Amino acid sequence: MRLKKIILDCLLVGLTVLGMLTISQRAKTNYSQRLNHNSLSENAVIFNSKSQQSIQKTIQKIDAAKLSHFQIQFNVDSRFSYVYAKGKLSSVPLKDGRFFSSYDFKSQIPVVVAGQSRLAELYKPASQAYYQDHGRYLSVIGVVGTNQTTTLDQHIFVSTSPEFVLNDRPLNKVTVLVDGPQMGAHLKTYQKIFKTTKHSYLTPKTTPLVGVNWLRQNAGVIAVIAVLVIIAVGFTYLFSQVINGYHAQKGLSTGLYRKFRVAQTQIFALHLVVSSIIGFSIGSWFFYLTGRTAIFIGLMIIDLILIGIFYYLIPKGRKTTH
Repeated sequence: MRLKKIILDCLLVGLTVLGMLTISQRAKTNYSQRLNHNSLSENAVIFNSKSQQSIQKTIQKIDAAKLSHFQIQFNVDSRFSYVYAKGKLSSVPLKDGRFFSSYDFKSQIPVVVAGQSRLAELYKPASQAYYQDHGRYLSVIGVVGTNQTTTLDQHIFVSTSPEFVLNDRPLNKVTVLVDGPQMGAHLKTYQKIFKTTKHSYLTPKTTPLVGVNWLRQNAGVIAVIAVLVIIAVGFTYLFSQVINGYHAQKGLSTGLYRKFRVAQTQIFALHLVVSSIIGFSIGSWFFYLTGRTAIFIGLMIIDLILIGIFYYLIPKGRKTTH
């Protein structure tokens, strides 16, 4: 019986690794899409304002509202954006230098982060590169890009602050994108500041929780995970049959059999959880993953369901043999 348990343990580890691989492939695709949105998440909100209010005045109002944990991009076109942010910024793939810091969003001197495909446009008399805009030379503090081609490579980002905005312009001349974990709670505040009630999402939502696009993009992953869970249920059934066929349970009294049933469920739970942790560790080490905590919690929930199924599959009692 020990050999059968070891084989089932290995199969459970393999299932977990396959699930992690599937999630990893989707995470890579999501990351690529995020880069094509200038590193904004799919939950970013787009505001199209018809107001003549300037970008600097808008930033001053945002600063006065004490909002935090956000990133705002004022897109002049598909290749140029002003950026203002507070709190932790989303990760951006850097080829050189750094991305904006909190100091840059307080300074009166704007700085630039350039996409790697725009390097030929920079002026570099020595080690420091500069981006020229309307006769003014701005220091380039970082270069962003990846080994794959994305719109991020073609972009120029310029920092802004309540103190200064380079070539300030009205909101009706830019597209405003706001990204952050507290967007839902502060949506009305942003609408008031941008002087518009109209907004849309970077990835359109047509259902209460997630968008049809999200369902369409993740249908394959959901289907694979569902199949793997069904297979795991099958392995749970096989494991229970190994236990049910174990001759040591024969002749046990009702009280002893209950203890036997609980003990075998505990053994199964130990095997399952250890196998899951090993598979999770392998996946975390070898695969690109985001949201590891959420993945681990989901894995543990599946384990709890499988433990419940296993307990149910072992008969509640057996007739005592005389």
